Amino acid sequence: MNSRIDHFMYAVPSLDAGIQWAADTFGVEPAYGGEHIGLGTRNALLSLGSTYLEIIAPDPAQALTPGGMAEKFSQLTAGGLVTWAAEGNLPEIAEKFSNLNINCNGPNRTQRQTAEGELLVWDLLFPYGTEHGARMPFFIDWLACTNPRETTPMGGDFRSLSITTPDAEHLRSTMAAIDLDVEVSSGEPSLAVAVETGRGEVLLLSTPETSTITMR
Repeated sequence: MNSRIDHFMYAVPSLDAGIQWAADTFGVEPAYGGEHIGLGTRNALLSLGSTYLEIIAPDPAQALTPGGMAEKFSQLTAGGLVTWAAEGNLPEIAEKFSNLNINCNGPNRTQRQTAEGELLVWDLLFPYGTEHGARMPFFIDWLACTNPRETTPMGGDFRSLSITTPDAEHLRSTMAAIDLDVEVSSGEPSLAVAVETGRGEVLLLSTPETSTITMR
């Protein structure tokens, strides 16, 4: 089973402000991605070489669903990492998780329309019910779509992902079961991503607010 880190999700209360933050931080303006119709969100994307950064925020053109992701993002006082995604064979990953007594939602078909009018379609798989929350990744299969890391502005080169979670051994062994080698340590829930940019190293972090958001 070949799995790889696909992208990191960085939530902000305003996409316009998030795009400006990224331009100031990386020296490169991310590309507008599009709207997630029915989910209340929209995004902008920045390639990190082998992976990419998704800056996600509420879409002001869509109504906020009480308790939904868009509403949670709208209440943030600052941006921060929420979760991460891995790419792989979703039925195989779901079967492996089932053998580990981890429940999953999906694979489910998802789509969004780009600013140029192209319809992107992909599948998602969400493990749920573990104590790791969004430190446990969700999973994506881009199907016939080109991965956004290949089509968006280059912000830098991904260097490392570090995860802290109370039961580090469980998450570490779970990731190893699906061939993902990730640095996991014990402690309060957090995510940290190091990126080498033209302006030096950038460290993207979760916050106490974003660490409480779950994606399932």
